[in-house]
Amino acid sequence: MSWGRFETLYANAAKRVATRVGGTPVSVSRSTYMRWIASESTPEGLAQQVLEELFGIGFELLMGPAPDREIELPSVLNVTSRAAAMLVDSRWATSMLHPTTPVAGVDGSWYLDGMDLLDPTSVAVQMYEATDHSDDDVVAIGPADYPHVRQFVRPTRRALLLASVKERRNGGDEGSLYVLDSAHARRLLAPERPVELLPIPSAYRLDDLTFAVVHGLVAADNALGADDRLLDAEEQGLEQHLQKERSVYAREAVPGLSQGGAAWLGSRFCSRHALRWLTKSAAPSALWSRAQIGEEVLPLLLFRQQHQFIDEFRKLAAGADEQPGMVLCVPEDVVAASPLYERIMFFLALAWLEMRGLVTWVCNEPEYARFDEFVLVPGEQAVVGTWMRAKDHIWSADVAVRKAQVREYDLAVLHARTHSVTQGGSSHARLRAAVEYLGLEQIWGTLPQRCAELGAYGTVDMLQSRSRLIALDEVDHALRYVGGLGSA
Repeated sequence: MSWGRFETLYANAAKRVATRVGGTPVSVSRSTYMRWIASESTPEGLAQQVLEELFGIGFELLMGPAPDREIELPSVLNVTSRAAAMLVDSRWATSMLHPTTPVAGVDGSWYLDGMDLLDPTSVAVQMYEATDHSDDDVVAIGPADYPHVRQFVRPTRRALLLASVKERRNGGDEGSLYVLDSAHARRLLAPERPVELLPIPSAYRLDDLTFAVVHGLVAADNALGADDRLLDAEEQGLEQHLQKERSVYAREAVPGLSQGGAAWLGSRFCSRHALRWLTKSAAPSALWSRAQIGEEVLPLLLFRQQHQFIDEFRKLAAGADEQPGMVLCVPEDVVAASPLYERIMFFLALAWLEMRGLVTWVCNEPEYARFDEFVLVPGEQAVVGTWMRAKDHIWSADVAVRKAQVREYDLAVLHARTHSVTQGGSSHARLRAAVEYLGLEQIWGTLPQRCAELGAYGTVDMLQSRSRLIALDEVDHALRYVGGLGSA
């Protein structure tokens, strides 16, 4: 600290001490200050109190030796790596990446913004330069960075490694980034497992597909992890609400809940409510979802309880006269406004539903977007349960049995079946129609291959869920299913 800065701060602290203890503020000369910092003399009397006031810590601690810690500095990134980091934010508007500079004890951060369903979040991140090992289908961080990598991955927190490689495979000179979860790096670099290189599969290259998965998983997982105690307590009380055909739960009833946590709780209640109140006399044939963008289909792909609900629905629908399916209303203006990575995530959800044996119908008339979510037993019953974009409610549920009510739901599903923009006699045909409607034709030449690559390795090492409420297995299944479409 410069003498001029210190003199001003010291004088202000001295006035506060004098006011508190009485007396005249003590001053300090420049020569005394220089002797203090050179350890040639020690402050005494009121000077000790002034320094305590100035720095906010006890005098003995202030004058004691600095903690002895070994800090490893990260390597300085080259121009290509820094440019690759800057391109991340220009490519994805919901990203703010700040890879760390070589400062002792300072990590970088990756801020990820939500669009509707997800809360903004951030994750610790560190970038390292890596070499391309095409023959082994990996890129690798070398031993020179291991001391800092070990230091970075040691804390038990969510963190990501970004490996920067100067891309040469296609003759270009654009840098590429590859993602690895710190937990996996920690296992690979464990003392009992000496390695010559820290490998990252080439399938973990950061592009629209992997960004969709990273963005969705990190935001959802962080939200549910932060809300775990609240969600556990709220789930214990669901039974009293499930006793009623009609139930509305206000958002203000759980003020500390995140948007992601509210989505989990609302979807959990609505799925249980549907299974509780569905008639036993006939089989359901259709689900109606309000999901319109990739962020809103994440619960289908990530939430364990949604996987269980789809399984239960399929069992109940096994006796239906028509092949069961799900309706999603996605107007053209929503598609046009959705970033590419969001449309890819939406397509993965459609593929997952088709893989699970459910037909997907996509209608595009905006007036159908007003419908609540429901499970339909044709001509007999619609169990309504809305949690997505429910405004001031975590959920709103009801059971419709009057003929006029049920007829409205029957007609909506009939319209979706007959006017779907993803018409086709097979899953492959419907998904190819979805590719066209979602504007994915420009990347369809490479998307199945990228999905196959990522699905083959699995997302578990690229990202690891911390929340007990999330499972990545179904994402991997959907990736492999889409990967098979390229050769179909």
